[in-house]
Amino acid sequence: MFKQITIIGTGLIGGSLALALKAAGFEGRIIGCDRRSVLDRARAMRAIDSGTEDPVEAVTGSDLIVLATPVGGIIDLIERIGPIAPPEALITDVGSTKKEILDRARSVFGDKAPQRFLAGHPMAGKEHSGLENAESKLFLNAVWLLVPQANQSTDRGKIKDYCELLEKMGVRLLKMEPERHDQICAWTSHLPQMVSTALAATLVEELGDNSDVHAIGGRALREMTRIASSPYSMWRDIAHTNTANIEYALTRLEQRLQHIRENLRTPALREEFERASRFELGTRDVAATVLVLPGWQNSGPRHWQTLWEQQNPIFLRVQQRDWEYPHREWWLERITAEVKQSPAPIVFAAHSLGCIALAHWCKAMPGELSKIKGALLVAPADVDSKDAPKPLKDFSPTPHELLPFPSIVVASSNDPYVTLARARDFARSWGSRFVDIGAVGHINGESGLGDWPEGKRLLRHLIEGE
Repeated sequence: MFKQITIIGTGLIGGSLALALKAAGFEGRIIGCDRRSVLDRARAMRAIDSGTEDPVEAVTGSDLIVLATPVGGIIDLIERIGPIAPPEALITDVGSTKKEILDRARSVFGDKAPQRFLAGHPMAGKEHSGLENAESKLFLNAVWLLVPQANQSTDRGKIKDYCELLEKMGVRLLKMEPERHDQICAWTSHLPQMVSTALAATLVEELGDNSDVHAIGGRALREMTRIASSPYSMWRDIAHTNTANIEYALTRLEQRLQHIRENLRTPALREEFERASRFELGTRDVAATVLVLPGWQNSGPRHWQTLWEQQNPIFLRVQQRDWEYPHREWWLERITAEVKQSPAPIVFAAHSLGCIALAHWCKAMPGELSKIKGALLVAPADVDSKDAPKPLKDFSPTPHELLPFPSIVVASSNDPYVTLARARDFARSWGSRFVDIGAVGHINGESGLGDWPEGKRLLRHLIEGE
């Protein structure tokens, strides 16, 4: 396994990678390479352990080197550091185009290129660049494209170790040939950027800084122009290294727009809308961030919530300020904080008091609900019962409003904290599917369920929208 990782370029992607590596449990050293001001901030954020402005110095002693600059910089860095990097080190990149990068790697490393360099491309980012926008969860659930060379294996040696490290960060690895990569990215990433840029530039030219535009511009306009603020410094290199594919995509779009312009008053326009409606990004293979909501006193090492969290990095526990003396306002604040920084879609896996906290949160925070896809609500505690533990009373009365997303309530016939009838009432008022799993106590670590495969199946139904 890697002992020292160098990340050259500690901006949005490089900085987020450093933070994600530490969050995933990487215990080695992370060396950053960038401008001094950026390195100072990266150290203050604890993204890196040390840094230098000199790429040659930065790679000394590292067994994994990640090139996280714009594409032009990646190509130059392969030429500059390739010959002097430790021969046993794996070099990889995060560039948005691949063919010219791989051409340069083969010219520098020759027949050793498959052992020395692995091309990669995380399909994640933000419209605003820079280390100040970096976050450890940027890559959760994101596709990380691997672009192997001919005869390059990804299941042995340092390449295998790197893939395992990426998976610990919660990414989904997908392999693709370089020509296919550049072609697909031209359509799915580069063309949308050019369209957004053209639309925003046209609005500026035609309407200027008109306050009415901002006042009446709705969600569609915001979404169409959101990425127009992406930096030219990054897109210049993409345009230079994927020109033919982007030109072709733009030409085909221009033809489509001309067809629409010529048929604004004919039935052909309806046909165009009907054709467009058949395009929909598939959702069945899209994972979800699972926010784990434990109950009073947290979930111990034998609890299914803990076991699920250990098995899969997309399971993230909502850590409360005080598990022994739960305060409703504090618990809701923590849920809000995790929802805001977690990638959508989000599915909750709640237990006991966590279920009641979620019901309160839905009632109190309607503006934060758009990212939520569903909730598994296991053994909801009856905080209104006269026998309920005193620390739970701050969560009484239990909300009975309909939950604004699909949910499943799971109950046990001999739960000491809620009767089966009361749990069924919760499900009815929340609009939840109800599941009785028999006499298994409070459905916790003492119930002997292990990692509870049946619960995993129920959670999968919510994630897949079944």
